[in-house]
Amino acid sequence: MGLGILADGKWIPRREQEDSAGRFVRPSTTFRNQITADGSSGFKAEKGRYHLYISWACPWAHRTAIMRRLKGLEDVVSLSVVAAVIDQNSWEFSESESGAIPDNVNGKNYLWEVYLKADSNYSGRVTVPVLWDKEKETIVNNESREIIRMFDTEFNAFAKSNINLLPEDLKAKVDETMDAIYQPINNGVYRAGFATTQSAYEEGVKDLFAGLDYWEGVLSQQRY
Repeated sequence: MGLGILADGKWIPRREQEDSAGRFVRPSTTFRNQITADGSSGFKAEKGRYHLYISWACPWAHRTAIMRRLKGLEDVVSLSVVAAVIDQNSWEFSESESGAIPDNVNGKNYLWEVYLKADSNYSGRVTVPVLWDKEKETIVNNESREIIRMFDTEFNAFAKSNINLLPEDLKAKVDETMDAIYQPINNGVYRAGFATTQSAYEEGVKDLFAGLDYWEGVLSQQRY
């Protein structure tokens, strides 16, 4: 999340993200290129070529950092961490804040400047995580679900760990489960937390706790 949006390359400090009923609406992510082991996508998995931008304040970014660590890709994909607190300029890089890692690749002060380097006329949200290609100087992908999948499946030639979190025989079930969890829970906390009307809030909370109850039932019968 970020408190603002880019419109035709211009930074607008704040723009609401709700519909007429006050419901939080999450726009789709816009950079959806794929890294492949063989480079057939135009983006080849290579050591030192890619850079990950995250925030420790964002759960979507957390899972990319976790996957990077689980696969042992710390020396393969470099990392920047924005400051935890968002101001009117959205995600900011810091030299002094504990836990933050400055932008040592592009030398930017704000994450929206990284987006503009990828596309000077970009319109849309400025969010983490961001996977950056140092060679082509552009954003490869800013969808966390796709980034973790690329880390898990396409960088095995460089990974220190041979862990496989997406076995081929379970892929369909994994996708089905992630889809089922996403709307009521992953996105549900945002629908409740960013609602601007009471009715939208109650709708989000109802779906969230119904989802939690359902998955509590599932996990009472199996470990995962």
